[in-house]
Amino acid sequence: MITPVVTGAAATVQLSDLGVVSSTLKVVLTATDGSEPAVRATQHAVLIAKISGARLHVVHVDVGIDELRVPELPISDAQYARLDPALRALVIAQRLAELNGVEAQLEITRGGVARCIIDAAKREDAELIVVGDTGRTGLSRLALGSVAEAVVKASTLPVLVVKAD
Repeated sequence: MITPVVTGAAATVQLSDLGVVSSTLKVVLTATDGSEPAVRATQHAVLIAKISGARLHVVHVDVGIDELRVPELPISDAQYARLDPALRALVIAQRLAELNGVEAQLEITRGGVARCIIDAAKREDAELIVVGDTGRTGLSRLALGSVAEAVVKASTLPVLVVKAD
C-alpha cells in the first residue's frame, strides 16, 4: 500500500507538509491473456514486484473456450511450443518472475474477465492491479468493451494500465 504523505489539492498543501513517500506493496496482481499488451503488462508487474519486494499473482481468465490448467513447471522449449497462447503467457510470467527473483503464483479462473480480475485481487490482498490495454477505439471498443476500462472503473485498488504500442 502506498501511504499518502499529504492529502488535499495542491492549493491547500504546504511545502512543510511534505515528507518521504513510502510503499509497502506485498502483492501485485497482473492479468494475462497472451496478447502483446498483456505480456508488456506482465513485464511491468514483474518490475514493480521486484522493486518493491512484493509477491506477483498472475491470473488468466478462461472464458470457457477450453478447460485450461496451469502447466507443470519447469517446461522445455518443445513443450512450450505446443501450449495454448494463454498458457504460454503464464509460462512467460513465471519465467520472468523467476529470472528477476520475484515470487509468483499462477491462477486460471473462469467467468467474467473484469470481475474475475478484481475478485482475485481482493482474495490475494493485492495492493496494485496491472493490466494491458489493447488500444481499441471507436466502434470496436464499444462493441467489444474494454477489460482495462472495466477494471479501472470497478476496482477500489490502484490500477496501472500498460498501453499497447
